[in-house]
Amino acid sequence: MSHEKLALELADFWFPAIANETWGQRLRILDEIHGQLYQDLETAGEYEQVSASFVAALINRLGSPPITDPAQAQIYAGSAEEQHWGAAIAWQFGEGQEADEATSEQKERRRWPREAVNLRTEMWIQGRPAHCRLMDVSRSGARVMPLRYQPRPPPGTAIRVIVPNGGARDGVVVFSSPRGVGLQFANAAA
Repeated sequence: MSHEKLALELADFWFPAIANETWGQRLRILDEIHGQLYQDLETAGEYEQVSASFVAALINRLGSPPITDPAQAQIYAGSAEEQHWGAAIAWQFGEGQEADEATSEQKERRRWPREAVNLRTEMWIQGRPAHCRLMDVSRSGARVMPLRYQPRPPPGTAIRVIVPNGGARDGVVVFSSPRGVGLQFANAAA
């Protein structure tokens, strides 16, 4: 069976279970489904293809409503369709912009300006690889959105992330929210 066909069959099967739930409840259900998919599929590549197509199909069946909730943005960020994850990124930098990451006073104290980006890259959380989207980056840190549904790493967790034109950067989680994972790089001068 093709990955696309499997994703569509999964969407047909699971849609009735999520259709009348809140975005937070949908995210919890999807976390469980994705955990099982990750175990059932043979490779991480297969998992990512099926997972992203499955999420896209579910969002489409829901009518692709505009994003109004952090859990909804997290679900959209895992979609295979550019308009979905693009909407999640736009929401991150619009209404949901870093509200629980830092107060405006803390933002003003940042030493290095942040650059908004939208790049798929890789990270390692405690040595385990995972694909993510690099949402913003500065000389001293970055914000990433995991593409695979997984528990958010708590502050203090060591992470390595591939930063385009910056190579692999080691950092530590300083915040973790539905809007992404904020990292402070170990060596800001690099």
